[in-house]
Amino acid sequence: MKPLSDLPKGQFAYIVDLKDKNLTAELFELGCFPGDLIRVVANGPEGDFMTFRCRKGLIHLYKGKAKYIITNATSFHVCLN
Repeated sequence: MKPLSDLPKGQFAYIVDLKDKNLTAELFELGCFPGDLIRVVANGPEGDFMTFRCRKGLIHLYKGKAKYIITNATSFHVCLN
């Protein structure tokens, strides 16, 4: 398991845990919950922001906040719809 801030661009992962109470509330308002499959859209070595797709929306976060989102990386994406 890794923090979201450590995942490379293009990586799929499941959200396992949220370690910050305020961030948890923010993500819940955006419709992003533990157990959701996400995909990292942008996470460059420089810069303070990263972007990931959760459900059908894009979420932009400071990397400082992204380190409190614990993920379990996966190498595949399964869609049953």
